[in-house]
Amino acid sequence: MTEPPIRTGGPRGSGDVQLGDVPADVATRVIRAVDRSPFSVVTLIDSDLTIRWISRSATWVTGTEPDSRRGLNSLERIHPDDVGRILHGLEQLRQATLADAEAAAIPEPIRYRFQRMDGRWVVMEATIHNLLADPVVEGFLVFARPVSGELDGVGYVLDLLGADRPLPEVLAACAGLVPDYVGDAAAVAFLDEGPVVGVPEASPVAGLATDPRWWESARRGVPSSPQDFAGIDPGLAAQARAAGFKSAWSTPIIDQVDGQVVGCLVVWVRLSIERTIGVDEPLRHSLRLAGLVVAEERRRHALHRLAETDPLTGLANRAALDRRLARASGPVTLALVDLDDFKPVNDRYGHDTGDAVLRVVAARLRGGLRAVDLAVRFGGDEFAIVFGEGTDYADALATARRVVRAIEAPIAAPDPMILSIGASVGVATAPAATVVQLADRALYEAKRNR
Repeated sequence: MTEPPIRTGGPRGSGDVQLGDVPADVATRVIRAVDRSPFSVVTLIDSDLTIRWISRSATWVTGTEPDSRRGLNSLERIHPDDVGRILHGLEQLRQATLADAEAAAIPEPIRYRFQRMDGRWVVMEATIHNLLADPVVEGFLVFARPVSGELDGVGYVLDLLGADRPLPEVLAACAGLVPDYVGDAAAVAFLDEGPVVGVPEASPVAGLATDPRWWESARRGVPSSPQDFAGIDPGLAAQARAAGFKSAWSTPIIDQVDGQVVGCLVVWVRLSIERTIGVDEPLRHSLRLAGLVVAEERRRHALHRLAETDPLTGLANRAALDRRLARASGPVTLALVDLDDFKPVNDRYGHDTGDAVLRVVAARLRGGLRAVDLAVRFGGDEFAIVFGEGTDYADALATARRVVRAIEAPIAAPDPMILSIGASVGVATAPAATVVQLADRALYEAKRNR
């Protein structure tokens, strides 16, 4: 295949250049499109690695002033740890020719870290074309785009996840993958305990991201990308406009296993653009990684719940009790509840009936407590209640007695039969290290005096 002829009006840079039969107006439009690309930077580098030309798009894509970069060494703002790898790749390109292989001079994209003029590091992905042999170009043509708003991009997120860093920090790294030229983002995980928000440090959306109204539609599984904040609360939209944003996009994060909405990515957009497949591409890494992070967090929560749950009754177990006591910062109010004469139920009716009775007791125990209280199967036919912080002894004793009355109501057991089970309770308020022992003493006294 022969290359189309190159016609030029004079030495390099002194006249118009036409490739083949491309009309001049089309060539002008193409060059302008390259120069003003909203998502990538095009750089022409001489054989000595100085920058001959850099597209105007560098202004908004990487925060670089193109005029100030021309004539400088192209490696000047690249992270020192990445320079050697790039030099090695360029040397390979110098040695490769189209005679070796049709695509030898067009390698796979490489990634490197570039320091913006404001001091921040971004991860760039570049394809480098070796055109040194072209008599007009005589240089390397580099097409680069940011793939991360933070230092280590995708690898950084995975490192944080592997290091078991706090969930907000890992989510913030996922949000940081959204390129600056699109906007600023927050990643949100929807957990049983409530939403967890991750925002990159010093992000201008830190104050906006905590308002759940931004992700209302995403939580229902509906993506939202209104123009000019259409449908958003006027006061909320005014805050975003004051920060320089033109719109906000929210995208649900779907668990690929069960199809549930487990989080969302919210992007506050600085450009007056519609959401298209071209704009969605830079968000894909953030969405995929945030989905991985939230799925991992849900898996951990499930394992923790399994490890701290009594399989028969569904109440918390001793491990959960120990963890609750270990977190206590002051006195704890705790009750121990013991079923009276439960052993004959197992002996007479069998363990299946005994288990059914324990499940009913557990349900009645849980039903008589507040959300801040913890119901525990302490062992066998004994249960514990850890009351919420600040609960005084008198209130705890009243609640414990009310729970005991509920437990002692007749129980419809299998067969069918009706059983009645008595219960005793001991309550204590003390430091976490001694409260169980004191409640056990109070229980012993209650059973002796019953």
